[in-house]
Amino acid sequence: MKFFFSLFLLTCTIINVNAQVKLSDKDFNNLLALTDLYSHNNMCKGPAFAKSADSLRTPALNHMVDVLIATGRADTSIMGKQFLSRPPHDELVLWYVMREVHYNRIDTAKNKPSSDEIAKNTLAKNIDERWLVHNYYYFLDSGIAMLFNTADLSKMNIDIDGLGLKDETEKGIFFLSISDYLVRGRFMVLTHMKNYKRLMQYAVKMPLFNGKSYFYFTDLQFPDFDWSGYSNEKGTYKETHVGGLIGTLAAHLAALVNTGDKDGARELYINSILHKPEYFKYSAEKDMLQKIYDKSN
Repeated sequence: MKFFFSLFLLTCTIINVNAQVKLSDKDFNNLLALTDLYSHNNMCKGPAFAKSADSLRTPALNHMVDVLIATGRADTSIMGKQFLSRPPHDELVLWYVMREVHYNRIDTAKNKPSSDEIAKNTLAKNIDERWLVHNYYYFLDSGIAMLFNTADLSKMNIDIDGLGLKDETEKGIFFLSISDYLVRGRFMVLTHMKNYKRLMQYAVKMPLFNGKSYFYFTDLQFPDFDWSGYSNEKGTYKETHVGGLIGTLAAHLAALVNTGDKDGARELYINSILHKPEYFKYSAEKDMLQKIYDKSN
C-alpha cells in the first residue's frame, strides 16, 4: 500500500510539472509591467516602446522582449528562425499570461480581478499546449502583417520541420497562423472590392513553405480540438482556421481566374485543400466546394 501511495504522489508530481511555472518576484513584476506596456501599444511601435521593453529584461523575459521589439520594427527579422521557432513550454505560458492579463485590462467590466490575480491564476493552470502554441504565433501577427505591406518574401523558404514544433498538430497551427497573418485579411478585402490585380501583387510575394507555394501545404489531418477566441465564441480549431484557409485559397483562385491565369488557377485548385473533400466540412461553402469538386472529376 505504501508503494502505491508513493507512486500516486510521484504521478501527481509528474502531471504537474507543466501545470505551473515558478517566477521570481522580479520576473513576475516585470512580466506585468511588460504586459502593461503592450496593452498601451499593442503594435509595439516606436523607440519609446523599445527602450521601455529593454528596461524590463530578465533571463526569463529576454526572448519575449526581443519578440515584441522585432514585432514593432516589422522588418524581415520577424520572419527569421529566432522568432518563428517554437519557444519552450515555460515561455509559452508567460505569453499566455500576457494575453490573459491584457484581455482583463481591456475588459470594461466594473468588478474584475486584478492583474496580479489573473497572472497568478494563469501561471497555476494546466493550459492546453495547442492553445499555448497558437497564442505565441498570434503575438507575431501585427509585425508580420506590417512587414508584408511592402516586403517581397518570395525568395524566402520557411522550413517548418526546422522550427522545433513537436508534432503535426503544432506544424499545422504554425502554418495556419502565419499564412493567415500574411494574406487572409488582405485577400478578403480585395476580393470584396474585386481588385484581383492587387490581390495577385500580394500573392506572388508570399514566402515558400517547405520549398513550395503556400497552397501546396495540405498536412492538416491532425485531430481537431475545442477552441475559443478572444470573444469566447465556441467552436473547434479547424472550423475557425482551416475554414479561414479555405476562404484565402478561394479568393486567390478567383483572382487567378479573373486575371486570366488558367494554368495558375488549375495548379492551385488541384494541389490545395480546395481539392480535398475531407476539409470541405470546415467551410461555410462546403456544398459549393463539393459541387466544384464533383465537376472537376
